[in-house]
Amino acid sequence: MRVRLVPSDQPEQVPEEVRVRINGRVHRLPYQAGFTLLETMRRQGILAPSACEQGLCGTCMVRLLQGRVRLRQNHVLSEQDLALGYTLACQGEPEGPVCEIQLQG
Repeated sequence: MRVRLVPSDQPEQVPEEVRVRINGRVHRLPYQAGFTLLETMRRQGILAPSACEQGLCGTCMVRLLQGRVRLRQNHVLSEQDLALGYTLACQGEPEGPVCEIQLQG
């Protein structure tokens, strides 16, 4: 599990789906390159918490269980938060072959 903060250019490899765990259920959501985790959830009807959508408030914070996420911006999560696997759904773009997150429900 790794979260990186880098400019938002296209990752070399993205997952075909994002797995989202909510209240013990796993949702497998098709992923399209360039979309954030929040956009991906919304496109599939999952109403994830969000407020500013600028990486400033932390309302959309999720836990990364598998894979890597690249953050467009991050003004709220500390290095310790990132090391524990927390990321921002509004700014996070999955990269690599697998992405699984947990949404607090």
